[in-house]
Amino acid sequence: MKSGPGLDQDWSFTKGEKEVMLQKSRLIKNLIPLLLHLTINYSSSLPTTLNISMQSVNMKHILIWSPLQAHCFTVNYSVQFQGEYELHKLNGTWVDAYDCQEISESKCDLTADLASDSDYSVRIKSKCDGHKSWAQLPATFNRRNTVLLAPKMMVAVEGDLIQVDFSTVLPDMIINLRVWREGNEQNALLHVIRVYPYHFSIAAHRGEKRMCFEAKALVEAINKSCSTDKQCVFIPKLTSDFVKPVMVSIAVVVAVAMASILGWSAARFGPQIKQTICHREPLPNVLLYDWPTSTHILCTGVSLEPTDPLLLLPSAEGQCTAVEAECRT
Repeated sequence: MKSGPGLDQDWSFTKGEKEVMLQKSRLIKNLIPLLLHLTINYSSSLPTTLNISMQSVNMKHILIWSPLQAHCFTVNYSVQFQGEYELHKLNGTWVDAYDCQEISESKCDLTADLASDSDYSVRIKSKCDGHKSWAQLPATFNRRNTVLLAPKMMVAVEGDLIQVDFSTVLPDMIINLRVWREGNEQNALLHVIRVYPYHFSIAAHRGEKRMCFEAKALVEAINKSCSTDKQCVFIPKLTSDFVKPVMVSIAVVVAVAMASILGWSAARFGPQIKQTICHREPLPNVLLYDWPTSTHILCTGVSLEPTDPLLLLPSAEGQCTAVEAECRT
């Protein structure tokens, strides 16, 4: 091999390159575990957009979201909430929603959990084959944001009373009922209803043709109210005082007449009806023949078994017939 200053310089440069390559290979080996960790935990992370929203109607709060768009064998969700008390007094603690842990459906009833007048943050943890992700409700929720629907009002006239009833009434809801004669709404009377159904007397309004009703439902806990549609009913006229006694008297006379007719019919046609229903059959001829006064007893010289003599007596009717025949002769 030839040697010289030029060749030694080339050989030392090649050796330096080898050292650099060796350092690079060591660096790559050290980066491989980190790359694997990042690949497992970040490249396969779950989508966090679930389109979360809260539907609250008549103080019933339902959290809904879109199903997770990922290829998973098993998917489940867990819901947590955080109110102002948990945020400021419990150092930002999140509370598990009791009925919404490890569930498979994409909705959760939070009515019992969000029961105070506070601003709540809500988040959802999604699990997909061991991988998890978090998604949060875009804005805080307060039960004052609920949509209050007016209950359905039903008005019915029953004699001297008008019954007013409501459907889908909340437990803490108060009904303010306004009542007025049609065309005189400015002088409406106000009735506060807490017990259902409510009975309104119309004795003082008999001369009026129609009465109108309108209800306003109030939930004091959230200071929110809603009103029903106006309903008007016809007030029947009062029946005269002498009409009822006359109708009772006519009913009594008709009842007495019917009873008399039935009694006469029973006395007049009773025997025919009895004979038709209870038909009497004649006695058979065998029972009408006369029986002998004595009966011959058959005796044999050889007694096969102990026997007792038996005397047959004729019937009483036969005896009377025999006596009458002797008297004639």
